[in-house]
Amino acid sequence: MEVLYDRPYMRKSLTPNFRCVTDYLIFTLIAFFLLQTFFKIFDGDRRLLEFLGTSFNGLKSGFVWTFFTYSLLHEGVLHLLFNLLGIHFIARNVEYILSTKKYFELFFVSTFTGSFLWVIFNSDFGLLLGASAFVMACLTYFCLKKPNDPITFLLFFILPVKLKPKFLLMGVLGLELYGFIFGELQNSSSIAHSAHLGGMVVGLLYSYSRFNLPRFPKFSFKFRGTQGRINKSFKYESKYTINKESDREAEIQIDKILDKINENGFGSLNDDEKRLLEKAQTLFNDKRK
Repeated sequence: MEVLYDRPYMRKSLTPNFRCVTDYLIFTLIAFFLLQTFFKIFDGDRRLLEFLGTSFNGLKSGFVWTFFTYSLLHEGVLHLLFNLLGIHFIARNVEYILSTKKYFELFFVSTFTGSFLWVIFNSDFGLLLGASAFVMACLTYFCLKKPNDPITFLLFFILPVKLKPKFLLMGVLGLELYGFIFGELQNSSSIAHSAHLGGMVVGLLYSYSRFNLPRFPKFSFKFRGTQGRINKSFKYESKYTINKESDREAEIQIDKILDKINENGFGSLNDDEKRLLEKAQTLFNDKRK
């Protein structure tokens, strides 16, 4: 199942240019998979998996870094491919919404939470690999932030299906809960549903956490005296300003931002530029409706 990137003004970014965090993450996962393949061919990858993959025995031996490094390794080509598709089409949208710092936070927090929950429910056996917890965190975050923006899927890579993100999230959550209860807890499934659910919890928390609350306007009061009498007046101040330029000037600003993305990547945008781009996309969607 593939998510199509359905934002007209962001289509240029689909070509990896190694100028945003998502592109570097994809490159890193591919590089570690090649390293894993090299070990498997010449010396077997068991030592590498034990050293970087999350397992209860490894943690008892002091390999605490595996709470994070497990996300760099994958069980096979299909496992890697599905995660790369999720990162490319879903996490890229999330990087556009979040600042670079918050995007890094989401990666590390979701990765740790996924492995921590997996260890709780799989303390007797198994090895955890893959970046699925981060993908699920990004999916949850995006679906909660953009619940009604239609997106298009290729079901089974063949049939195009258009639906709202909130319905997609409901379906994924239902499948993960079913797999966790009737598969993982019954030791009849090799899929780490607990890690997926951990990532989804982090995506939920980041969507509604204090880090993303809107800024409230500030009020200040001024008192002016006139001929011995006090006239009370107040002044309204807000850090959030609305751009009142003409459509042509706004279009010029958007073009400059898109050029900046094309040259330096998403990470080069400041918060004001991201808000302006988001506002432009909202207006575009309203006009289409």
